[in-house]
This record gives sequence, structure tokens and C-alpha cells, in this order.
Amino acid sequence: MNLTSTVKQYADQIGGQFTDYDHTKSIVVVPIDSYRFQTILALTQKSPVSGREQAVFSSKVCEFSSSLDLKSLLEQSANFDFSKFVLEDGYLKVEASCLVSSATEDQVKEMIQEVAQLADHYELKLTGKDIH
Repeated sequence: MNLTSTVKQYADQIGGQFTDYDHTKSIVVVPIDSYRFQTILALTQKSPVSGREQAVFSSKVCEFSSSLDLKSLLEQSANFDFSKFVLEDGYLKVEASCLVSSATEDQVKEMIQEVAQLADHYELKLTGKDIH
């Protein structure tokens, strides 16, 4: 499977926007509804655990604040199909990842959609705004 091609085709299929930065990184703007969109970073990297090629899909939710109930968020993420919350570079993000060698096109599409929907949901819930 060509990950970049799959991500681009999915963006076209859902009426989103695709921007390819290089062979390891692209951006997908995913429509949530007719008024809301969520930006997803799609990248490939070497897995720090297995050393194999990994696909990562992430989206910012909000800036990290000590007022966030991280325990509650961690408990809620146990119900997600593919995604998890991560703290990175001062931001709370939703992220899904998989090994490129075993991912299917359907799984990639489902991961992108889940990351977009969850990030949008929690962004609105935690900030009351559409920021990302």
C-alpha cells in the first residue's frame, strides 16, 4: 500500500484538502460537517518500539493547561477504536498509529476519520471554539 496515495485518495473522496510536504509528511483537512473542518497531520516514521515503518495521524485539540482533567481524558480514550490522547509540544492531541506493512486502506481511512472527529469533538468540548 502506498500511504501517501491512500491518504490523498481519501481526502478527494470526502471532499477534503490534501497537501503533500515531502515523502514522509502530508496534511489533510477533513470536513466534519458543512461548517467545521479538522486538520490532520499524516506522517511516516520509524517506530521507536519495533524499528519498523509506522504511519501516524494526529490532530491538535488545544494547548495544554493544568486545568485539563487528564485522568478523565485518559479514561475516555479507553473507548476509542484506534486513537489515544497525547501531550506533545505543549498541545493535547488525538493520535492514531499503525505499522505501514500491516495497515489496510480501510484502516487508514477509519483512523483519519476517527482522529478528525475526536479532535474536533474534544476541541469544542474543552475550548468552546473551532481552532484547528
